[in-house]
Amino acid sequence: MLCPRCKVGMREERRSFHKKRKWICPKCGRTRMQAVGTKGSGSFRDRRKAVD
Repeated sequence: MLCPRCKVGMREERRSFHKKRKWICPKCGRTRMQAVGTKGSGSFRDRRKAVD
């Protein structure tokens, strides 16, 4: 992933938060979060059975 500010390759942080990868620019220190693709498209709320 390239830094949008200085166009340098960003490095990935080892741990992830909120199911997202954290990328840090080694030149300017800017951070960027990238959503990780999950299996399936619906959320838990959408898959839950409706209660009548």
